[in-house]
Amino acid sequence: MQRRRFLELSAASLASLLVGGRAAAEMKPGATENPGGNASLPPWADGDCSCSNRSVLMFRGNPAHTFYGTGPVRDTLEIAWRFRTEDFVTELRGEPKTWSGTGWTGQASCLGNYVFFGSQDRHLYCLDTRDGKLVWRYRAARMFKGSLCLYKNRVYAPNVDDNLHCLDASTGALMWRHNTGKDLDSSPCVWKGKLFIAGENGHVRCLDPEDGKLQWKTLVGGIGPETKSGSNGAEGSPAVDSEQVVVGNYDGEVHCLDARDGKRLWKARTGDDTDASAVFSSDRVFIAAEEGSPSLFCFARADGKEIWKFSNRAGWYSTPALVDNRLYIGGNDGRCYCIDAAGGKVLWEAPLDAATWCSPAVVDGKVMLGSYGNHFHVLDASDGREIAKLDLGGRIHSAPCVVSGRVYVGTASGWFYCLA
Repeated sequence: MQRRRFLELSAASLASLLVGGRAAAEMKPGATENPGGNASLPPWADGDCSCSNRSVLMFRGNPAHTFYGTGPVRDTLEIAWRFRTEDFVTELRGEPKTWSGTGWTGQASCLGNYVFFGSQDRHLYCLDTRDGKLVWRYRAARMFKGSLCLYKNRVYAPNVDDNLHCLDASTGALMWRHNTGKDLDSSPCVWKGKLFIAGENGHVRCLDPEDGKLQWKTLVGGIGPETKSGSNGAEGSPAVDSEQVVVGNYDGEVHCLDARDGKRLWKARTGDDTDASAVFSSDRVFIAAEEGSPSLFCFARADGKEIWKFSNRAGWYSTPALVDNRLYIGGNDGRCYCIDAAGGKVLWEAPLDAATWCSPAVVDGKVMLGSYGNHFHVLDASDGREIAKLDLGGRIHSAPCVVSGRVYVGTASGWFYCLA
């Protein structure tokens, strides 16, 4: 990087640690600060769904988890700007623990000229996409680890304080909270005017996005003779399509529910904690499990029958991307795979610098994902050839958000980046 560009980024980084020209003061939970005023958002034009073919409004782009952004994406991505979030120090098993940056699966979302993301520092941020300047930030009681979604110019964000938070996307003001009783790492989506989210208390919920009132909830964890000790819940994000809701759980199960009333349609087994989210095709569901049963599964949408599975050595935390009947997924074994969605055959695999939990974005013929080795990888979608590799100085758990060729991604070191 040229010295002049380094100094410009360093100055911008220092400014990002200030709010309104002063050191960031401690905020109370539920409070919002607006050092950049309000976001001037366009009128909502995306109907009754948190999805768009112009922007990324939720985790994996749409409720079916099959849209990953818009290009064109340059082969030689560089840091356009970066923003430093705060640190949150707490205790974990009796020892000090510092939480920083975006977590798994904390993908950002974009609307108009603004990017929105939650951080493990307990804040939800709205930044100007053009220069990375802070517009507003909202404070919760605990960490924002999952992805948020945007719908009708509102932000819906899950938090470890057990609440789903609904904010005005223009001002960052809290509109309502819905308490689920336990941690929320699961990410929400809106489909046909209904909001769906899972949770570590074991339920999938359907809420009214206007006021947060419960429409139905169905238990999908902690049931049956094979129930494990622990959360007994769901950390993955519900996939929703054609009246079906699919989510995996801690007990190694995949549940398919009727989106209209929550009735269970079928249940399938993966055999281990399944935190990755499901992906729909027209007649199949794809989902991956962790180390105890390290397979990517293909199930029939009609009845949950297993069609094929593909295993690696170390399991999966990554949600696959489905593009042109190919599945792209990052492995906990430090490799990225391209798999034929029809039969489960490996088409190519590429080594990464370390294990990855990151869910890849596939845009403009490029596979983009981060790793535990601090690098952001760009691979050729056709053959896995490395196109670029950027050292971002921290573990990258979060899925990238790609809009108009600009890549927004956070790291566990506290930095949030725009690559262009």
